[in-house]
Amino acid sequence: MRRVLLVVASAPLLACSPALRRPVTTTEAATDMQQVTRSHTNEIDPAISPDAKEIAYEVADSPQAAPHVEVMALAQIGTDPTRPAYSSKDAMGREPAWKPDGSGLIFVSDALGARSLVQTIGPSPERTAFLGAAGNPNLFAAWPAVSPDGTMAMSLGRADLFRSGWQRAVTMESALGLSDQVGSGVTVLGEGTDPAWSPHGKRLAFVRVTDDHHTHVFVSNPDGAGTLQITDGPDDDMNPSWSPDGRFVAFCTAHPLGDGTTSANLFVVRPDGSRLEQLTEGDRVACRPAWGRDGYVYFHANANDRFHIWRIRPSGTLAAP
Repeated sequence: MRRVLLVVASAPLLACSPALRRPVTTTEAATDMQQVTRSHTNEIDPAISPDAKEIAYEVADSPQAAPHVEVMALAQIGTDPTRPAYSSKDAMGREPAWKPDGSGLIFVSDALGARSLVQTIGPSPERTAFLGAAGNPNLFAAWPAVSPDGTMAMSLGRADLFRSGWQRAVTMESALGLSDQVGSGVTVLGEGTDPAWSPHGKRLAFVRVTDDHHTHVFVSNPDGAGTLQITDGPDDDMNPSWSPDGRFVAFCTAHPLGDGTTSANLFVVRPDGSRLEQLTEGDRVACRPAWGRDGYVYFHANANDRFHIWRIRPSGTLAAP
């Protein structure tokens, strides 16, 4: 399953020709679309700090270049050029996630040798560039997400679960795992990837391939019980992110355009599967939402010749009370 999801997620980055597509715009359910980053590189996969004062994201000079992670103060929005407060520099960095107290980041890197989860260490990312191991180094882990109590959810890639006695092993193409931040006591919840914790850590949203061979968004309890599919349809849904009050889950839907290219737009839905609303429209790519405590939904989009981080504000009853 992870291979399927990576192809779905990366295809829009490479296949969509922005000059030939309708631009990304907001629907009536959102307003105040703003460009957040303005460098000459590609910036994707935003993650908003718990206090909504900083944004982490993945940067790559080209589709072939190794990406790294940067952090920027949101107070810099509107300035050109922006200056990162932290950068993993020459160390490959992907898929950043914040620790719940805002004291650092966890992301995928090869800084310690083998590709694994690492974390910044120190009072804040801007004050240190040191990296330490996070998670079990013997497991392939990606898409980290940390709950308010410090439990780390992650995608473990392909997992073979061996059973005792005469029972056969169970193979999962992509398994969801839980552990603490030092990788002890890893628990496999079931198939899935792209985990996202609700604000109080009581529910977990994630993505799973269903019987129709598309990816859709699910929610469950932290132990994997009470799993509920909350999106469906003929397209691929991915990248869930909870609203700060836990009333909605944002996600993006990738739609093939019939000429070998793919578009993607942002949607929100309640965690029971009701009240589906579309936030963006257009034939380009708007994906990887991150809903900040400032009320904005941050995302990456190729609204011009490169991918940058943008933000919109959900309107009406979607806005936080």
